[in-house]
Amino acid sequence: MQTMVFTGRLAADPQISEDFAKAVFRLVEKRGVDAGGKDRLVGVNCVSWSKGLNEKVITPGLAQGCEVVVTGAFIDTAYETRDGQSRTAKELVVNRLTVLDWAEARAAGEATDAGDAAPPKTEARRPRRAKAA
Repeated sequence: MQTMVFTGRLAADPQISEDFAKAVFRLVEKRGVDAGGKDRLVGVNCVSWSKGLNEKVITPGLAQGCEVVVTGAFIDTAYETRDGQSRTAKELVVNRLTVLDWAEARAAGEATDAGDAAPPKTEARRPRRAKAA
């Protein structure tokens, strides 16, 4: 299995299951401009199955626009469209996540260094989800 490294910004806030078992997010990266002068964007769908990572890092620390480095492996996922057609898509399963731009720092207007090891000690921008009873 090949390991891939992708650096990009979150296209939207991560979608996290109620029990923190799964987190899904999309990373986009600018790769120059096309002939028309528009930005060329490359994107990858990422999924994390690490409950600890999802609960302690992704939920409180990531939001749309945050920059991260993701290391993982691609898998093919089968799904069915609304009109009943079978399709497959590639997802990057997260093995390692390095946050370069924390959501809390962005919300508070602080500058962050790429070497920050933990999110700044500020109030979380989004409330934590309650565990299902």
